[in-house]
Amino acid sequence: MRYQEIPPAADLRHLVDSFWILESGGAASAPQRVVPDGHPELILNSRCPFEALQSGAWRRQPRLFLAGQIEGPLLLRPAASARVFGIRFHPYGAAGLFGPRMHELAGKFAPVGDLSPELARDLTDAIENPSPLPRIASALRHAHNRVRVRDSAVEEAVRRVFLSPEVDVACLARSLAISPRHFERRFRAAVGLPPKLFSRMQRFLRVFRAVERSGSWVDTAIACGYYDQAHLIRDCKRFSGETPAALLAVDADLARYFLQRFGVSHPYNTAGRGAV
Repeated sequence: MRYQEIPPAADLRHLVDSFWILESGGAASAPQRVVPDGHPELILNSRCPFEALQSGAWRRQPRLFLAGQIEGPLLLRPAASARVFGIRFHPYGAAGLFGPRMHELAGKFAPVGDLSPELARDLTDAIENPSPLPRIASALRHAHNRVRVRDSAVEEAVRRVFLSPEVDVACLARSLAISPRHFERRFRAAVGLPPKLFSRMQRFLRVFRAVERSGSWVDTAIACGYYDQAHLIRDCKRFSGETPAALLAVDADLARYFLQRFGVSHPYNTAGRGAV
């Protein structure tokens, strides 16, 4: 597989974390494990879509779809030669295109045509073009201009959770002058997850960078705000289906993904330089 990541242009940075391209020759390969990270993604297939393991059966994903928030591991495999364009949103970014309904789309592969027929047409035209990424970015701009939805309180809450995943959700709500119940409703609508679960997820994701520094799972657990190693293992099984050591030992591609995503230098970093 070949993977390339490209940063968004300045006017899309409040919605989009990154654009990426994944190409696969279609040769038989082991299923790849996707671990939840709190970022919904828009997936555009210009060739054959991947298959996902759902309810014990492999099912082909739609050609153009929004991958809503997931709370546990997802297994994917290429069905044939694949070329995938991905838009990795900020946790609240997809709501800027589809409205504050992310809680309704959690755990789903929602065809874009069902959510926004106009955006689906624009994206279909884009991926059939020899230079698709600028057209994909343009389609996102037009879609956001039609919706124009932002929740500054939720955006600030996400920023604070990224800085300190151990933050108390009730205290966070009060600091934003919102009642805890109303805050949870707004957060779920914009992000697709309850704020407490989102915070747990972000704490778990810090583990992979921390263990590179310490080399010890016990020290990593304490450094990331866990009570002990057993507490860390429970969260790892909750989000990935594996223990931390098994996750990195068995899923080589996933390990490379985490090392790349969380800033550890390694030879597989092939991110592009341009912005779209």
